[in-house]
Amino acid sequence: MISPRTARLVASIHKWLGLIVAAQLLVWTGTGLFFASFAMTQIHGDHLVHPPGHAAPIDLSRVKLSMADALRAVAEDRPAEVILKRLAGDPVYEVRADIGVFVVSAETGEVLSPLSEDIARKIAGAAWAGKGALQSVEEINEAPRESGLSGKVWAAHFAGDGHPMIYVSAANGRLSAPRTDLWRTYDFLWSLHIMDYQTRENFNHPLLVAFAVLALSTVLFGVVLLVHRFTRGVLRGKKETP
Repeated sequence: MISPRTARLVASIHKWLGLIVAAQLLVWTGTGLFFASFAMTQIHGDHLVHPPGHAAPIDLSRVKLSMADALRAVAEDRPAEVILKRLAGDPVYEVRADIGVFVVSAETGEVLSPLSEDIARKIAGAAWAGKGALQSVEEINEAPRESGLSGKVWAAHFAGDGHPMIYVSAANGRLSAPRTDLWRTYDFLWSLHIMDYQTRENFNHPLLVAFAVLALSTVLFGVVLLVHRFTRGVLRGKKETP
C-alpha cells in the first residue's frame, strides 16, 4: 500500500489526466459503438455494384485495331502500357504513356478520352446493382477526396436512400467505390476516431500516440488508486476485527 501523500498525488494526476482525455475517450467509445453497429459490407456499399468479372468477356471479333495502332492514335512513340479492356460494352485500348492516360476505341481508333457524359452514363449504369435508377451525371473538374480518383470525373447520382452515387474517371473510365450518406458518416467518425482530420487515413501520427499514452496513463493511475483503496480497506477491516 502506498502512503497517503503519494495516494493524493496519484489521485490529483488521475483527475487532471481524466479531464484532458475525457472528450477523446468519449469520441473513441461513441465512434467504436457506431463501427460495431454496421457491417463493413453495408458501409462500403458492396451490394450496390456488381462484383468484378460480372461483365461479359470482350468480343474479340469487334477488335479491328492492334496495340500499335492505338499507340499511333495518341501520337506516343515512347514505351507505354497498352491494355485491351471492355468499357461501356465496347472493346477499347487503355494507353498509359508519359503524356497521360488515353482510351482508344479498338474498333474505330477514335480517342475517347476525356470520356463524354454519354459514355460515363453507360459505365455507371452497367456497374450499378442497386434498385435506384440513374438520376443525373455531374461533371467535376477535380476529383473529390472521397472518390479515390484523380483529375476530371463524372459523378453519377442514383435514386435511393442515403443519396447513393459513384464516380467515373474521365481519363480511363475507372470507377470509385459506391458512396452513400452512411459511408460519409463513417468516414467522418473515422477521422475523429484516429484523430486525422485531413486525410482521414493516417493513424501513425504524434497526436494519436500522445492521447493514447495519456489515456493509458489515466487508466493505470486509476488502477493504482483502486488497489490502494482496496488494500487500505482490507487492512483497516483487519485492524477493527476483535
